[in-house]
Amino acid sequence: MVACTKQSASNMEEKVEDFKEFNYKVGSAPGPVTYPLAVMSEKTGNVELIPWQNGEQLTAMIVSKDVNLCSTPIHNALLTYNKNMDTQLLMVTVWGMLYVMSTEDDVVSLTDLKGKEVVVSGQGGIHDHIFRHLLIKNDIDPDEDLTITYLGMTEASQHLVSGQIKYAILNEPQSSIASLNAKKANKELKRVLDLTEEWGKLPNQENKKFPMAGIVVIKDSGMTDEDIVNFRTIYIKESDYINQNGGEIGPIVEKHVATMKAEAVAQSIQYARLDPRPAAECKADVMSFLEELTTTVDINVFGGKMPDDGFFYE
Repeated sequence: MVACTKQSASNMEEKVEDFKEFNYKVGSAPGPVTYPLAVMSEKTGNVELIPWQNGEQLTAMIVSKDVNLCSTPIHNALLTYNKNMDTQLLMVTVWGMLYVMSTEDDVVSLTDLKGKEVVVSGQGGIHDHIFRHLLIKNDIDPDEDLTITYLGMTEASQHLVSGQIKYAILNEPQSSIASLNAKKANKELKRVLDLTEEWGKLPNQENKKFPMAGIVVIKDSGMTDEDIVNFRTIYIKESDYINQNGGEIGPIVEKHVATMKAEAVAQSIQYARLDPRPAAECKADVMSFLEELTTTVDINVFGGKMPDDGFFYE
């Protein structure tokens, strides 16, 4: 369970002024963190989504202050902060959504991956770091006991469906996309391992989820504190609605982010762990995750230092 400590500064009962008072420009990447953004854009008309696909684009839009806020993986959020890009973490929005996908039935534990080829997206990226960390902590040598191959998420999904590979680590909505495509090909693609559950088995991480993605505020980009709090409050409200009405929001998300198809979005809700919490309430969770991960990953990957209090918007 995520153990965020409630603080009065981020109380959900704070007054929300007219949301249309400010036109928000939000950097967005495909994934569950963007689902509420799409719904907000549809409902209010004053939330503009500006897509980014890679770290260079993310950095450019933050440095130039082309956006007021930006969705980003947590490690990227810390990296931009440590590089003095005037960012603060506003919310943790998604908690652990990495799955080992396969058509096979012979994997029920990490140990069962020994001797097999597993496809991961992004060598040296956060998926790679989390997977390798879990292997090492389970006495599995990631370089000797199995073969890790790197492919893009979309390509990995396609190869799973075609049978070219048997095991791949996918996030949402890619795991749902792959599952639906496999079904169309008369195959069953299953989530044979949930890496969040595996993380929760580690010493001192019992039953914890890891913070995967969130939203950062770009300081001095035109927002007042009231604008920021209003945005956060409505984002959390829409997330609650999405979690209860996943089938309704698929077409809205597809309308605003064409690469995320309605059917896959609807299916992904139950696996996405979309549970936004103000960053100030989740310092302990973020620190616990990073402290655990950096026992196997060089802190320089995150910009050379752990987050201080200034990282968390209050």
